[in-house]
Amino acid sequence: MKIGMMCHASFGGSARVATELANTLAHYGHQIHLFARSAPFDTWEQAAGISPHYIVPKRENSRHPAALHTAWSAGEMQALLDKILNVIETDGLDILHFHYADPFALVAAALKQRLGPAMPKLVGTLHGTDVVIQGRDPHKGPQLASALRKADALTTVSINLAGLATYIFDLPALPRVIPNFVDLSRFCGPSLHQDENSLENGHCRKPRIVHISNFRPVKNPQRMAHIFMAIREQIDAELWLIGDGQEMAQVQAIFQRNGLEQHVRYWGLQPNVGPLLRQADLLLMTSQYESFCLAALEAMACGIPVLATHVGGLPEVVRHEETGYLFPVDDHAAAAAWAVRLLSNPAHYQAIRQNAITHAQRFGGEQIVPIYESLYRRLLAERSPIVTQELSIAAYPAATVMV
Repeated sequence: MKIGMMCHASFGGSARVATELANTLAHYGHQIHLFARSAPFDTWEQAAGISPHYIVPKRENSRHPAALHTAWSAGEMQALLDKILNVIETDGLDILHFHYADPFALVAAALKQRLGPAMPKLVGTLHGTDVVIQGRDPHKGPQLASALRKADALTTVSINLAGLATYIFDLPALPRVIPNFVDLSRFCGPSLHQDENSLENGHCRKPRIVHISNFRPVKNPQRMAHIFMAIREQIDAELWLIGDGQEMAQVQAIFQRNGLEQHVRYWGLQPNVGPLLRQADLLLMTSQYESFCLAALEAMACGIPVLATHVGGLPEVVRHEETGYLFPVDDHAAAAAWAVRLLSNPAHYQAIRQNAITHAQRFGGEQIVPIYESLYRRLLAERSPIVTQELSIAAYPAATVMV
């Protein structure tokens, strides 16, 4: 198949999933065209069979790689549309798949209006903030809702997000749920990384807590800082911060005010977090909302238990008291207590870690990517415009899906 993939270039889950999906599909023999504003931050190992199309050269892209740029100008949107049109005219596309609604659903809808029956089958994947933030914008929300209804198939990465998107965008049917996936060859379990200094082998070093994010407000990293301080009141732990973004300065200020700078290590944005994850003992995520949380899945694949807020799609990824712990958003004491319990008990830690590895293997690329392939083939074989999840919207009343 000839597949076009649209995604953002910033450091975030939607771009990671899109580029990983593009790479895997290329390895499976499909011809992929990747469309983005600029080269994705994640210096991804571009597979043979992928043709990139960017509207802003990397040397001219001055935006912070952690910033999600959705306020595209009319000129930028037209430039992306023109690039897609050129590929359709010169090479042809069977499928056009956009990751993240804003602005790609709008570009795709304009393209479909222009091409009519000549339009490739259109697939859209919703990832989280395109629903909970852009979807609630009184101006942009209705525009996105109208554009999304023009897709031949919509997918989301969790059941929670499927219900939320259906409610917020007033969709005619629930999107199909296809979870995020992990490259198990890059994020491996304990046999390849545990050493004599690991937690389970006598705790010869401080327990190491890691947080990975783009430090946007929705990740609430200031909460993470306060929970780490509560943990340190009970055990001598250290914190590794992987990522960067607009909230980083506030996080650093918290640690400076409380004299904890020597216990925190800043790694910045990292294109390959696997080697760092394999040196950690616990992933701490404190998001206000997560549609899925790819970082949690990658940590579990490495044998790292997860401590995270009980929000959004996280309970579909992390099994409470089996692969990690989920705590109420504002309950710092509960989060610290779970962390101390886990990091102070090697036998319990080992059991949780093994559960995490086993659970993560259900989300390997070999299991998930063929679901996308099947969806594409079904669309090409059928005339029906919408592929839906076989769930009732009655299962998602407004009181339960609002964040």
